[in-house]
Amino acid sequence: MKHRVLTTTPNAVTSAVHDRMPVILDPGSYDLWLDPGMNNVGAASDLLKPYDARLMRCYPVGTRINSVANDDAECSTPVELAPIQNRLFS
Repeated sequence: MKHRVLTTTPNAVTSAVHDRMPVILDPGSYDLWLDPGMNNVGAASDLLKPYDARLMRCYPVGTRINSVANDDAECSTPVELAPIQNRLFS
């Protein structure tokens, strides 16, 4: 089975990284989204909007996230970024 990710336009947090973001549902919308009898296209479409940026945070993570073999909480552990050298010669 192929997995699909529904995307939407980015919010203020994700727009600095990419021109789209995954749809994230509020927990209060789970029942509506998963209701097999729901056939209201308008109501479903209303759920496919950018997630509230005030409820998100952005921080750097390590390169462990780059491998699909790594699927654990350590992938989202914050790391300190190395200082960027902005001059060729010190």
